[in-house]
Amino acid sequence: MTATFAALGVLVLPAIAGAFTPPEGCTSFLTVQNRSCSVTLQWRCSPEENSDFWSATFSSEGLESIVRYTDDYQWLDAVYMWDSSREEFAPPAADPISLTRLLDTGRDTFDFTMHRSQPDRSYDVRVVGADTLTGETVEIDGYSLDVVRTRVEITAEDGTVEYKSEGAQYLSRPLGQFFLGTERVFGTDGSVAEFDDAPVDIIEPGEPGFGATEPLYECNIQDAAMTPAAPTTAQKEITDDET
Repeated sequence: MTATFAALGVLVLPAIAGAFTPPEGCTSFLTVQNRSCSVTLQWRCSPEENSDFWSATFSSEGLESIVRYTDDYQWLDAVYMWDSSREEFAPPAADPISLTRLLDTGRDTFDFTMHRSQPDRSYDVRVVGADTLTGETVEIDGYSLDVVRTRVEITAEDGTVEYKSEGAQYLSRPLGQFFLGTERVFGTDGSVAEFDDAPVDIIEPGEPGFGATEPLYECNIQDAAMTPAAPTTAQKEITDDET
């Protein structure tokens, strides 16, 4: 697993709750305490604000995932601890994720391929969806956040739908950051699982709790710590009901 982290351009992160120090040469810029017992830490390894960034999600059991994004939120690389898998962007994208396009037009479609590596096999998956601004805003922890209607579908090479969801996420325009929200995940058997990973505390450098890896909210819910794979949150899985 150390080699996988190295490929993401990061060092091995703490596996248990505690304080987080970014890799040498990198700078943390945001910590988010979420509902459903998770906390997300973000950092950049470039002095430029408009550069790739990393997002690590911790549950009460430790590190769950690390995802790397472009500044426009295209998924680039991810590792998931719960199944020891990795996903790497396979360019070119037919239609890359674009935060800029969402802000400019109110809607962003996407269609791209990720190469998934698991301990027993490797294969490509297609990620298709769209994000739509609803025109609504909510205030969380003093931040005014846009509500984004969401849907995503991930399909394997053989046509099997591996992941399908719809819901809502939140967007901070000043921070240029998405936050998870409510999500309905549809199983192939017709089942529907509902998640609410909305932010509770949005913590910037110098504020209490910045860099903490111990989640604070709703940790009595056993299954809430697991963020659905695919990437996140998104870490970013945002799409709407239209394609």
